[in-house]
Amino acid sequence: MTEMWHHGETRDGILRVTINRQNKPVNALSRAVLQELRELVQLIHRDSSIRGVLFQSGKPGTFIAGADITEFEDLTGEAAAKEASQFGQTVFRELEELTKPTVALISGACLGGGLEFALACRYRIADTATKTKIGLPEVQLGLIPGWGGTVRLSKLIGLIEALPLILTGKQLNGLRARSKGVVHDAVPTEALDTVGEKILKAHFEHGSGTRLFRKSNKPGWQKAIQNSGLVKKYALNKAEQQVRKETRGHYPAPLAIIETLRRGLSLSTKQKYDLEATTISKLGGNAVTKECIRLFFLSEEAKKIPEEVGADFDSKEIRQVAVLGAGAMGAGIALLFAKKGIDVRLKDIKAEFVANGVATVRTLLAKDVQRKKLTKIEARDAEDRISPTVDYRGLKQADIVVEAVLEVMDIKRQVFQELAEATGPETVLATNTSSLLVSDIAEGIAHPERIVGLHFFNPPHRMPLVEIIRTEHTSPEALAKAFAAVTRLGKTPVIVGDCAGFLVNRLLGPYMNEAGFLLAEVSDPLELEKAAVDFGMPMGPLALSDLVGLEVAAHVAENLHEAYGDRMKPAPVWGLLKELRESENVKPKLFDRSGTQLQPAVMKSVLKMRGDAGLMGTRSISAEEIIERLVYPIVNEAAMCLQEGIVRRSEDVDLAMVFGTGFAPFRGGPMQYALSIGLDRVVSSMEAMSSTHPHLAPSEALKQFAAQGNFQVHSVEPAAT
Repeated sequence: MTEMWHHGETRDGILRVTINRQNKPVNALSRAVLQELRELVQLIHRDSSIRGVLFQSGKPGTFIAGADITEFEDLTGEAAAKEASQFGQTVFRELEELTKPTVALISGACLGGGLEFALACRYRIADTATKTKIGLPEVQLGLIPGWGGTVRLSKLIGLIEALPLILTGKQLNGLRARSKGVVHDAVPTEALDTVGEKILKAHFEHGSGTRLFRKSNKPGWQKAIQNSGLVKKYALNKAEQQVRKETRGHYPAPLAIIETLRRGLSLSTKQKYDLEATTISKLGGNAVTKECIRLFFLSEEAKKIPEEVGADFDSKEIRQVAVLGAGAMGAGIALLFAKKGIDVRLKDIKAEFVANGVATVRTLLAKDVQRKKLTKIEARDAEDRISPTVDYRGLKQADIVVEAVLEVMDIKRQVFQELAEATGPETVLATNTSSLLVSDIAEGIAHPERIVGLHFFNPPHRMPLVEIIRTEHTSPEALAKAFAAVTRLGKTPVIVGDCAGFLVNRLLGPYMNEAGFLLAEVSDPLELEKAAVDFGMPMGPLALSDLVGLEVAAHVAENLHEAYGDRMKPAPVWGLLKELRESENVKPKLFDRSGTQLQPAVMKSVLKMRGDAGLMGTRSISAEEIIERLVYPIVNEAAMCLQEGIVRRSEDVDLAMVFGTGFAPFRGGPMQYALSIGLDRVVSSMEAMSSTHPHLAPSEALKQFAAQGNFQVHSVEPAAT
């Protein structure tokens, strides 16, 4: 065994196998690795000295992260994809059929094919570490588990319990996995080997009837009901209704999972495996699957610092952080670092503000404990790492300081003046501003080369994207350290140049503003929402305005207009709504409490605006035209960002918009979508629309990219402003 499955001599009848794929950062299952496992299984079967096997990872933080999806590109045909699925099924079936007990000692990521491997073992013991994640996330790649996962998990915990795990790709920690019955027990990491040995020795003595584990506390009648064929069919039907409602039919994988499980109800075990492999083969070449896999590769690539940065920094070297501003955002950012084992100083100007921040931290931790994402001890440790303060003492040794105070330039400049004096020369100073230029904040500050932007999205504990903003003065070392901090938090970083709105808000501005123009023209405002959601957006642009907050949206729109001129001129309707927001009798929301119709006062303002503009005879606008007017301006602005060097590649735009705004993932992001329909079409449509709406004219940048047929950038220096 040389590739991944390493073992020594058998002791006391127990063979210990260390899973450690050589020259790879994580353990992943390639074809060669599976073949090697098959040979190991055959060796175990033949060797009479081996009475039981312990499988344990040799890579901290990873058990088996899943299949090696770099091999997916080779599975171009249905036959090849089906054969690959069947081969994995065969290897795991041979593992499962060993008469000698096997124990998977799970520490770290045990996902996809990794969990399918563990399910083929006789026993599964997980640790309680925060890095341990157990699940079948294939659906997020547009696939279904293809190595027996749908069959074994349903058999192990019942279809009713397995269905939501397979459908959503939800990842469980050790404690949650134990409560669901996915693993037999969850223990401290240091106890894994001892517990595994105890299980095997008990099995040697008592056979599979060992009583080391807690029995399910579900009453027998509940188990009987859940095993009823009628109940299973009902659950599958309800799941299908929910999936169709949530995905609008855009994602084939969830529906394929449901159909596979539904058809499997009347099939033998062998037939279920064949059905799983057949489903995999059909999904493999699907366009949606390809886009989901592309985004996965982009997100993995984003974790590697670009070579053009010119420096690197080990994220493990970040030991002390400070956060200024103990509001919801600041407290959330502080908690992110604390949960990663980093000591944090949480500062605000008043003790009561700091106390409120600590209360926010405790509330978030309590929710994590309640949901079994953290143990009580882990939550306590995280809170203990946060040191509340009202002064700058202790910041000299900070590796990075994140400022999250009010969005007021004078306040931020004062804070950075004080930070420059209170911190050491190697400390990176980062601002979490979303609407102000980082270079303006840094103006007049000593050593501006160590100032960067770190734009977290709200709420920071949920949103995966962080924009890292470089100015013309930001040093490679500061940029590298900021990048390391973001990856240490498990976030997806995108490096962008310093400009109004940075990348995501700059692109989102035209989208939301165009919704304002459409609101004045379309006969039924809810047609905007339906068109956007049917296109694949997580919500309509009007609902997004409510979520962001009308005051915030208006403030961003004003900044973008000031920076970019007439193409970002706010739609007239926002002016009327601003007056409406200032009324004491109207809440600053577009929608009423039901969320299904505009508030009467809002609709009254819209009608008034239509009358003033002579638009009372509004027309019915097709969903296609609505999408063109909403999405094409995003592409247009992104083309300018590329040409200006705000981002390096169109792929960065796609990643940022999908992870930062939820832009239809199955379409691959706005740039990939534009390429799929043709850049010439985007340009010609915008030219036609600009005859009545001048702000929709295509930019010279977009025209140039359309002429060459791609978004390849040639000889553009990264811009800072």
